[in-house]
Amino acid sequence: MNRFLIAILALSVFPFNVSSFPVTNNQDKINITASRISQEDPLFLTDLTTVSTEKAMPDPLPKIETIILSFAGDCTIGSDESYRGYTFHKVYREVKDPAYFFSGAKSIFSNDDYTLVNLEGVFTNENRKAEKEFRYKGPPEYCEILKAGSIEGVTLANNHTLDYLQSGYDETIKTLNEWGIDYTDEDVYIIKEIKGAKIGFLGYRGWSHEKKSNQLLVRHVKQMREQGVNFIVVNYHWGDMYSYKPNAQQKSMARFAIDNGADLVIGHHPHVLQGMEVYKGKSIVYSLGNFCYGGKMNPEDKDTIIFQQLITFNITENRIVGTESRIIPARISSRTDINDFRPVIARGDEAERILQKIKALSEDLN
Repeated sequence: MNRFLIAILALSVFPFNVSSFPVTNNQDKINITASRISQEDPLFLTDLTTVSTEKAMPDPLPKIETIILSFAGDCTIGSDESYRGYTFHKVYREVKDPAYFFSGAKSIFSNDDYTLVNLEGVFTNENRKAEKEFRYKGPPEYCEILKAGSIEGVTLANNHTLDYLQSGYDETIKTLNEWGIDYTDEDVYIIKEIKGAKIGFLGYRGWSHEKKSNQLLVRHVKQMREQGVNFIVVNYHWGDMYSYKPNAQQKSMARFAIDNGADLVIGHHPHVLQGMEVYKGKSIVYSLGNFCYGGKMNPEDKDTIIFQQLITFNITENRIVGTESRIIPARISSRTDINDFRPVIARGDEAERILQKIKALSEDLN
């Protein structure tokens, strides 16, 4: 059985149930050899007073760092304007604390090196809107929710960034910049230097844009490598709504990304968890499901996960020497009877159930 599946239920150093599974570990082996010196060696024929006793200085030990990246699913920081009664906006007014929404996962996000989520909606006061069924927005001040939750980056490559037309999108970009939140979309990517390593984040829409996305990916990966990026994460918004299985297009695009230089593929959009695959030693996470999701007041399936990528980086040699992936089971709400828009880490039997669910969804993929 694939190591991914065997180790998916392994114990972790975290104080709650989380899964940890190694993907690759390319650390060099250290070989120690010795040479025998004969009595005829020139060293023994030389006057000892002329032989230097200075010891050769050993090579300095390489400086090694561990980088932790966290990824969570669809985050709608707001709701559809047509929603009435119990909504994200109502909860925001009641709690009067931007830190409330990510407080159940803050211990994870504040102890990693970088957290990225899918921002499913916009931050805008624009009222002109696209002609579509669902449109998600929150006022610009809601961006503080991301900052308070220790979210460093978002992907905007999804089907809701133009819900309030170009002006709504532009105001979202302006707001993210003001709050110091990085963003990626099909025409812009993120490069962050973290503990000496350059990490790149790309974002693309799937569905009918497969050819365009593939072309952009090849170009962007090449540009990133030319800029010295050591590890590239590709985020895709793709798949079928509420389907627990990735479709053929998802599999094709994910493997294309890895074949063309991606190191990790993260998926969003189905609003439920999908399985994971290890392809050529690289992880593909087909769908993270929802996370802090104001798009629905009481989703039937509240299971989610935080996916963490650990990167062991040799600063001295400027290269990655190992990677490991972790699955942290969670729920999108701290309540079971309603969505309170406060995702929390799952524990005990519930955590075990979610891990078994991921294992089952992944079996056919590995």
